[in-house]
Amino acid sequence: MKNFTSNNFKIITGTTIVLLGFLFDTNLVVKANTCQENPDTFPSSCMKTPVIYKTRIYELGLCTDDPLSGTTGSGNNITSDYEIDLSTCAKTFEAENGTLVDLSTIGAPQALIGKDTRPPVGNYPYAYVKLSNTFVLKGSQLINDVPFYSSSDGTATKVLSEYTEWGNKVIDFEKGVECEPLANNRKMASVDTYTSGDVVGTVKAVLSHITSGNFVATTPEQCGTSNRVFGSFKPTNPVIITTSTKGLEVSFTIKNKGLAVVPWSGMDDSEVGYFSTGPFLPSFTTFE
Repeated sequence: MKNFTSNNFKIITGTTIVLLGFLFDTNLVVKANTCQENPDTFPSSCMKTPVIYKTRIYELGLCTDDPLSGTTGSGNNITSDYEIDLSTCAKTFEAENGTLVDLSTIGAPQALIGKDTRPPVGNYPYAYVKLSNTFVLKGSQLINDVPFYSSSDGTATKVLSEYTEWGNKVIDFEKGVECEPLANNRKMASVDTYTSGDVVGTVKAVLSHITSGNFVATTPEQCGTSNRVFGSFKPTNPVIITTSTKGLEVSFTIKNKGLAVVPWSGMDDSEVGYFSTGPFLPSFTTFE
């Protein structure tokens, strides 16, 4: 593959499509629909647009082969070798301390703060991202004219003065912010295929951490050590880089999907129990 000669390659972000589509708590999100504005009852989980949705991106890149080829399956039937193979990948962006992305800020695309790298000319069927596994969220839900707000730990409160954002740190795709007691029941990897909507394709993710300066996937036995997520995405059409490509736009959206609203587990079906992180997907667009 031919290398570019110009150094004016830019990575910018928008707030219209999305970045990664794994599910943080598959028991809650898989069957969730978009939340109604003010339902009389609330028997099941739903998804909605959060007021605040922040995370940190550490690295983006394009690949000719799947960097998570050893992670396969769908839904709850996932197998993984917990290997991340970047041998066919070209890094396009890197920020040592991460660049904070606030997806709730709607406006013109802006440059990510970090080092942009021009990839070689070629067709890239896969893209990858390294990001924080902590997501800062804020949101509310109205049930039968009663407002429920997110509190400092993500649980629902009816007290407006307690309405605030919170950090949702995902350490187990099965349990969310906690590890399943048995290692065999823990879910450190995820695979999801989307066939309709704004973005279609297959998304894979593994919880990850830094050890001795190396970025590695977290195994079920290591649950609780994660401080990153590694995701790969295979869109319907590959990203094509030519000699005239000047940059890459990574677009985001959180509309009707960034926040999971979960019912209270008791007998009353008109109460919100807590809020959690929802799924999101990637879109990469080149510009000349």
